[in-house]
Amino acid sequence: MKSFSFLVMLLSLVTDVSESVPDTPQQVVTKYNNYKTICTGLGYKNTQCNGGRTEGPIVFQSSYRGTLENLKTSQTMKFNQVSLNEGSAYSTSTGKFTAPVDGVYSFSWTTMSNTGKYFITEIVLNGIPIAYNYTDSRGLSTGYCMASSQANIKMKKGDEVWIRPYHNYGQNALCDDKGQWCNFSGFKL
Repeated sequence: MKSFSFLVMLLSLVTDVSESVPDTPQQVVTKYNNYKTICTGLGYKNTQCNGGRTEGPIVFQSSYRGTLENLKTSQTMKFNQVSLNEGSAYSTSTGKFTAPVDGVYSFSWTTMSNTGKYFITEIVLNGIPIAYNYTDSRGLSTGYCMASSQANIKMKKGDEVWIRPYHNYGQNALCDDKGQWCNFSGFKL
């Protein structure tokens, strides 16, 4: 039965297209609504292409070049190197990721501290702490300690996410001159 109905709809479409007199805008809308009703009746669902998204991927990868020492409470860590920023949602000047569209985003960040030092951070959404990262090398006689954390955060367009020291525990993060040990990245799920 669906095949016959579909054939009838196709034949009416061909007939409508083959007419020599162009349709008025109102006639086009009426025909569209009629076809939509027929397709819905056949069990087809009205969906948008690409899940309704019109933009491309949203993903960034940043790192910090240098050493972070004695950061103030709530001071934003500005990861100053960007190797990937599809969607241009991460800003090196502010250190913040701004959601270009509503959705769930996944973030991860890594810090490394030198022997006898520590660096405790948090990821915040519009200033509200969401998750923490604890890098502590105070018990080591030599070497370094590295820690990573990850958070999935539901965001609205315009919401901001950034990394900052937890209270006043931003004592020391060793990121080196290439920016390979302290990273902040994220993407839209």
